[in-house]
Amino acid sequence: MRQPLPLLLLAMALVPLWAEPMTLSLDDAVGLAMRASLDMQGNDLAVASAKRSLENSWNLFLPGISSSLGASLSDDLFIDTPARAGVAAANPFGTTVTLGTRLTVGTAVLFDLEARRAAYRSSVLDRQMASASLTRDVEKAYFAIVSLELDLQNKGKAAELSAERQRLAAFRFERGLGSELDVLKAQMSELNARAAVEKADADFRKRQATFRRQLGLPAGTQLTLSTALEIPPGIHPQAPESLIDGRLDLEKARLAMAAAASAVARYDATVRLPVVTLEAGWNFGLDDFSDSSDQFTLKAGLAFNPDAWIPRSQKDLALRSLREAQDSQAAKYQQGLRNARDEIEALLLDIGLAARSLELADGQVSLAERIYVRTKEAWERASATGLELEEAGLAVDSAQQSLIAVRYQYLSLLIDLGYALNVDWRTLAP
Repeated sequence: MRQPLPLLLLAMALVPLWAEPMTLSLDDAVGLAMRASLDMQGNDLAVASAKRSLENSWNLFLPGISSSLGASLSDDLFIDTPARAGVAAANPFGTTVTLGTRLTVGTAVLFDLEARRAAYRSSVLDRQMASASLTRDVEKAYFAIVSLELDLQNKGKAAELSAERQRLAAFRFERGLGSELDVLKAQMSELNARAAVEKADADFRKRQATFRRQLGLPAGTQLTLSTALEIPPGIHPQAPESLIDGRLDLEKARLAMAAAASAVARYDATVRLPVVTLEAGWNFGLDDFSDSSDQFTLKAGLAFNPDAWIPRSQKDLALRSLREAQDSQAAKYQQGLRNARDEIEALLLDIGLAARSLELADGQVSLAERIYVRTKEAWERASATGLELEEAGLAVDSAQQSLIAVRYQYLSLLIDLGYALNVDWRTLAP
């Protein structure tokens, strides 16, 4: 016996009575994904480590401290030495205690300090890039589920209309106003609509399961997504061009350029130019816990490598390689800047096309609904066939699905544009 369609839809949407649905906005979903991401946790640890190293840069100037304690046993083995016999017999054991400290400051220490700053900035950029990428993926997944839910609702409405048409066809056939063929076609249409609902429901549930794993939620958690699939107003035409320089990949490229320049400067300062070294040290010694001595030293040195100035020497070729690497980083930055502008231009063109498609889809839905209403009225007056009514209903379903797909495509492109400019896509509206 055929079950009523509303009961079928209710059974597919039924959740366990003890499970409280979790209402999630778009920002809530992003926050959960951030906390659940192992990549973000690893980036947080890397940032904390680099920050700790930078904050303790004073240890680059910390003097080295060494200490030692030694014990010895000495005596004549084969030949007695009269002059030492009494001493050896009286004190065959010996102890030595030493304590020393030394501070050496050279030209390279300044570049070590700069390297720590660069390492911290690089770790921060890596975290920002990972965060932006994760945010983009979660936002797209969020709206994909919202669009699937809307599609499921539309297919459910279409299935209800198919069931209604089947009942009307059966009613007309029983009273001799319609043919058996119309009834059979209406039944087939209803079965197809049910199959479409079941498939859409399965796709929706699978996408929700993937989304739950992405958010770190337990399996079976029921979600209610509160942020609607709404289209924001148009994009300010000047916003993208003014924001290109803030892209994270360009910032990373600028950091790589600075690191390459620092490597050249370090090599110049520590290999080609005279190297100044300052050293201060103090040593203390104690023998047998009685005889003590100490010594203080202060040294200044100047080292120079003449072979670094000989053309085609190893040191000269090494410097050339560093300069070529610096030029390569500069070229990569310029290429990245051109690619970024091309990417933004392409996204803006796609968004403009999607906006026009959205207007057309809205008009198609409105027109398809009007055609269906008129066709249904004509079918009830027996001036339109059941096939025409079914085609009108399918046209409404197709137009609504197209509208949902275009809305998601528009939002997806807008999210991509926000990611490309390193801004929240919701701030791109004028």
